[in-house]
Amino acid sequence: MDLYRRSVALYGRFSPGQRERLTREITQRGGSVVRDLTRRSDHLVVGALATTLIDSGVLGMRLRNAAARSVPVFGERTFATALAGKSADSATLPLATALAPTGLTTEDALLLAAFDLIVVQRENCRFADAAQIRAAAELIHQRGSRAEVVRMLVKVRDKAPTGRRKVVLGPSGKGALQWESGLTTLEGQGFLPLDHTHVSIDEVFEQAELAEAEGEHEAAAKLYETCAQGERSDPIAPYNLGNIRLAQEDFGGAIIAYQRALARDADFVEARYNLALAYEATNRLGQAAEDLERALAIDPLYYDAMFNLAQLRMKDGDIASAKYHFERYLASNPPAEWAATARKAILYCTARLSA
Repeated sequence: MDLYRRSVALYGRFSPGQRERLTREITQRGGSVVRDLTRRSDHLVVGALATTLIDSGVLGMRLRNAAARSVPVFGERTFATALAGKSADSATLPLATALAPTGLTTEDALLLAAFDLIVVQRENCRFADAAQIRAAAELIHQRGSRAEVVRMLVKVRDKAPTGRRKVVLGPSGKGALQWESGLTTLEGQGFLPLDHTHVSIDEVFEQAELAEAEGEHEAAAKLYETCAQGERSDPIAPYNLGNIRLAQEDFGGAIIAYQRALARDADFVEARYNLALAYEATNRLGQAAEDLERALAIDPLYYDAMFNLAQLRMKDGDIASAKYHFERYLASNPPAEWAATARKAILYCTARLSA
């Protein structure tokens, strides 16, 4: 796998020691690592212990964003295998065929693939994956919680005895294995909890994301601050903290947080863009425009930055520059409502320049 000058997002909690091992391998190959998916991410790798992020929807949002931008998604195991130069088994069964009798969606299949439970390649899966998809569907229809179902299936994959058995819900509501001779736990013996008890920066970051998703913004901010202090190279925690402060209209706090993120990664284009928003909110238009210019230098196709820069140039009276950026934005084929706004702005600028 060629990772030279590639950015890899290692998202969620990983197996103990695995994040460190993958980070070393990626950086040795000339790549870079961040903790969350950004516009510069070339690969998204989901940690094996990231199941807590499923039911809140935050993991699903990452998977959808990655799919929309054609960013390859790997489970922790699949990525490690790819680094070793090995390839997954060929997938030739149409995924739609495997999903049709189950009621599950393509997003459900991509979730299972993110935890290395099935393989999805170009809208195909393996023939053996059809059974795993059926098992997941039965459990989801009974249980409802996709997080619990994924945890059960991962535990069965890693620890259950081999043989003819089926994953079911036991009398206590916990996962169990159904054999011809009766029920056992997922491990073939006494029931064990499915949760992991080790504490790490990954776990704190996960708690922060869940708190933010539930609207507990101050709790999330404190947890992101803990992450930012505990891991001084990754820019995601201070960036997320900045987003909370920006939403709270604490623009000074947002500016400090985004500056911290950019001190760790000067090319973090989303942090540049949001820093410009905070500067604009405090009427520091020159600094806002400067950061938007820097964001576009990093990512020339960042159309939101293009539109905002055009508006800022209009505010500070640079009509020619505003017209130029509005025309560039309009050429990007934006949504109809925004396109109409850009056209009106271009007509206004044209009239001003010809006056």
